[in-house]
Amino acid sequence: MRFNLPKNHLAPYIALNTSKYIRIPVNPPTFQRLFSKTLPTQNDTSELSVLTKGEKYLYEKLAQKFRPSKLKVQDISGGCGDMYAVVIASEAFEGLPTVQQHRLVNELLKEDIKKLHGLQLKTSVK
Repeated sequence: MRFNLPKNHLAPYIALNTSKYIRIPVNPPTFQRLFSKTLPTQNDTSELSVLTKGEKYLYEKLAQKFRPSKLKVQDISGGCGDMYAVVIASEAFEGLPTVQQHRLVNELLKEDIKKLHGLQLKTSVK
């Protein structure tokens, strides 16, 4: 079956039936919030105000346990709180292979991970 698409189209079309089409943008806009900022000092909580409830919970839990030099938490689920990306640098990871660093974080978040769809984790010493 062949459909006659408009000749001056800039984006692909999907045929709903023989007479109607939906325009699909080639590069749809993304609405992605930036990562939470790097933790500057232990007593400065101004940066926590821009985090969602779930981000703030994970941020505080990780900051309390690992006292990181860098900590970023982002809800990457689109806002529903089911998937997070975490970047953490801490001296607590000194001398440990990446797998062991991840195990430490996973052990801390064990109960929380059960409620999540996924967790992206990047750990480092610096």
